[in-house]
Amino acid sequence: MMLSVTTRLRPALLFSGLLLLVLAIEYLVIQRPDFAVRPALPAAVTFDLLVWPPLLFYLLVVRRYRLPVSLVGAVFAAMLALSQQMLPVGQQAYLHGAKYLLPIIEVATGALLLLKIRGLRQAYQQARASTPDVTANLAAACTAVFHRPFEALVFEAALWYHALLSWRAVPRYMAGGQSFSGHQQSGFSALLLTLAVLTVVEGAVAHLLLVRWSTQVALVALLLNAYTLIGAIGHLRAVQLGASVQLLASGELLLRAGLVWRVAVPLIQLRSVIRITDAPAPKANLLNMAKPLLAPANLLLTFNGPVTIAGPYGLRRTVQQITVYVDDPTACCAALLSVVSAASPKNL
Repeated sequence: MMLSVTTRLRPALLFSGLLLLVLAIEYLVIQRPDFAVRPALPAAVTFDLLVWPPLLFYLLVVRRYRLPVSLVGAVFAAMLALSQQMLPVGQQAYLHGAKYLLPIIEVATGALLLLKIRGLRQAYQQARASTPDVTANLAAACTAVFHRPFEALVFEAALWYHALLSWRAVPRYMAGGQSFSGHQQSGFSALLLTLAVLTVVEGAVAHLLLVRWSTQVALVALLLNAYTLIGAIGHLRAVQLGASVQLLASGELLLRAGLVWRVAVPLIQLRSVIRITDAPAPKANLLNMAKPLLAPANLLLTFNGPVTIAGPYGLRRTVQQITVYVDDPTACCAALLSVVSAASPKNL
């Protein structure tokens, strides 16, 4: 695991090391006594500061991690600002010409951003036709446009969408499928709303106490409290809009626990479905997806092989058994067993 992380970070670490080396060399050159009297030195330093870091960033970071090329423009702008700080005022003549490139970079970046947004929208609509899961659709759109899922960014986007922009949305179910909710009979909405109210009250009281001690600490605590509130509301809306169990017409089983866990697996991989009254004892190959719904699990699903479940910020869990909570376990269990039986009688 450590080797894998080191391997992934190697290009970024190499770029950081080379960037520091370039900055150190240019700093030593600027400190030379004859720097101001030799015109070639300011020109060479300006070239090195404005060309090599963006080029290295493109070769080692953008290409390796498949990041947007527009980030090279941001690095160029950052190096231009840094060059103004490093070079003496009398030797900044070559920087004046480089400043004219900034409007061009800004226009090009804006145009590229508009194209990316359009591509993201089209890719999202295409993904939306096959699954109702907002988070999965956002990840699919990012993968199609940027060739990377950007899990952390996708999770934050899904969180803020559900918390602030989903209040007019209605639960979306795929045609030809069956859906089973997990919040109408458990009191989940009332519990989350109570938690939200308590978060507001606790945050207000803590802010009044902390502000007497430190304004900065009080501000940080207030922002953390506000983010907790946004997270609770976003999770609430995600659970209300997304069924806990969905049988898609495409032959997939979609399991969701709000913003916490989600997985789509072919129904043919389902081995058995058992009604339970509480979650089994924790073990390595079992995940309790009812816990984020603040409800006791009432169905135990066992699969033929390992199933990888997606969580927040790219978190992954690989298990073979999943417990879920649904409002109507009898109907859900019957639907799962009938579909699995029709697809593969051997699984029963």
